[in-house]
Amino acid sequence: MSSIALRSISISCKEGLGGVDGSARFSFCPSCSALASVSGPITPRLAAEHPARATVEVHVRPLSSVPGTAEKSRGMAIREIVERSCLLAQHPRTLIQVVVQALTNPTPGYALLAAEINACTLALINAGSIAMRGVVCAVSVGRVKKGSVVSVEVDVADDAVVEGGGCFAFLFGFALSGPSKGGAPPCEDVWSTYSARPGSSFDQAELVKAREVAREAAAEVWQCMKNSIRHQNMVGETQSPEEVIVKMEL
Repeated sequence: MSSIALRSISISCKEGLGGVDGSARFSFCPSCSALASVSGPITPRLAAEHPARATVEVHVRPLSSVPGTAEKSRGMAIREIVERSCLLAQHPRTLIQVVVQALTNPTPGYALLAAEINACTLALINAGSIAMRGVVCAVSVGRVKKGSVVSVEVDVADDAVVEGGGCFAFLFGFALSGPSKGGAPPCEDVWSTYSARPGSSFDQAELVKAREVAREAAAEVWQCMKNSIRHQNMVGETQSPEEVIVKMEL
């Protein structure tokens, strides 16, 4: 797969949360973990009803206390990703409700956001009730300062000197056009953010490099998701792991 090495990725789709259609947990390492649940399509409030497509509602909750500005910002990003990856026109006048619970405190950079996006993707697949264009995989990247040189890396060490960074989310699907790397299908960039620390700056070449580094790492995340689905058979006992993988890749 990718030449980019990520720290341990942990995936669990057997959370068994009550009252939801699907749930999943995703962790990049023990210090960065998120749990997501999906309900829908369900009947929406009259004010939220859309005549041509399903309405997406996302709630992001911190490990403790009440949601603040950071959680609302991450919720807006996740909602945009869900709207771009799901075929909402197939479910007009309905609601898709996504709840994301952070299981760790926010880490420097965007690692928690990437974990939350991946948990949301797995919960949607676990639900199996909402058609998707493909599988969204996200990774965070950091601008790491080593002496006088700034390099772009994924899965930045906790003690690294970070000069900024971002998060990139890619939609993987065999119906998409474009080249594929390794065993991963073609992909397209569905959401991204990248910034430098105040007083620092970056050019277009660095942004392109950051996107390519993130693309390779996201392909590795896709492979981990595929392997997890193969072993956990999370959609149901009536389907074989091979059938689940085919559904995921379509």
